[in-house]
Amino acid sequence: MKGMRMENRSGVRGRPPHLLLLAAPLLATVSISICGSRAAAQETAGKASGYVGSDACSDCHFAEFQQFQKTAMSAILSNKYPLEQRGCESCHGPGRAHSEGEKAEKEGKKPGPNQPKAATLIYNFSKHSAKENAARCLTCHQKDQKESLFGRSRHLGSAVSCTECHDPHRLNAGDDVAKPSAALEAYFSVPKRPAEHAWLDDRLLREKQPQLCYSCHRDVEAEFQLPVRHRVNEGAVKCTDCHNPHGSLTARDLKSAGSDACTTCHMEKKGPFAYEHAAVLVEGCTVCHTPHGTINLHLLKRRQERQLCLECHAAPQAVNVPHPRLGFQTAGECTRCHIEIHGSNYQPQFLR
Repeated sequence: MKGMRMENRSGVRGRPPHLLLLAAPLLATVSISICGSRAAAQETAGKASGYVGSDACSDCHFAEFQQFQKTAMSAILSNKYPLEQRGCESCHGPGRAHSEGEKAEKEGKKPGPNQPKAATLIYNFSKHSAKENAARCLTCHQKDQKESLFGRSRHLGSAVSCTECHDPHRLNAGDDVAKPSAALEAYFSVPKRPAEHAWLDDRLLREKQPQLCYSCHRDVEAEFQLPVRHRVNEGAVKCTDCHNPHGSLTARDLKSAGSDACTTCHMEKKGPFAYEHAAVLVEGCTVCHTPHGTINLHLLKRRQERQLCLECHAAPQAVNVPHPRLGFQTAGECTRCHIEIHGSNYQPQFLR
């Protein structure tokens, strides 16, 4: 009896009450965490049960599967991720029902009148809206600021989705034919890379720039055929050097606000200057220049420089143009005297 009493005292009954109160929440937490982990495991298993893996996709879509295997996306969406985030199903969603339905149809088992066809049991980008397709892509492509603003881009606003420009499994990767708008290729022998290499190296674009952009922006293509233009057709400049096709907080989806998009290349015009040209500060370079192309020198909006200046500097007799009318006409262009028209560190009149 004494031994049993000593055992009871050394057991739970012999513990002080405050220790039992401290242990109770800990035991409850452990039990909750165990139950929660089991529930999460069951949920993951249930979610993954609808996925079949990319190998099953290759049975029917072998050409697409083979092309996708060459891309960086395939290398990233590898076996280190859960089944629902790998390969084809990371974009197209669970494919088990689609795969089993296709196999059943091949065996001659047709779906019932109230059952959907196998082709409709998986996400098909060609059957959904641009907004829905973009949402699929943005589940991954949202960390980079260049792509995170696609929701407010002019492209999405015009119902242009990601797959209109990008092709994750390009099949028609033959030799690209030179277009008439590619002036350099029309007059010179330019070495060409295999189209598949260009596709893999240039963000999986369906076609190289600027032809891809010209397929929609026909008015801009016409501007780039004018005598004075940026050398986009020759390949020296690309559309994406100035514009962000995935959206921007600036007008016309420019990469930078104001004149910063221009001064990225034209550094000598950037300043800061002691005496700034007010028009450049307020409206930017496009107040005087047409960036795509024109028939005027220096991409100016007007053929005569003085006519361009008079759009702001109202009239020859006005206070802001202190020249008599005949003297102004005979003196020629304004920049013969006001040579530092973009800004000066010496003269408020930009004389030097």
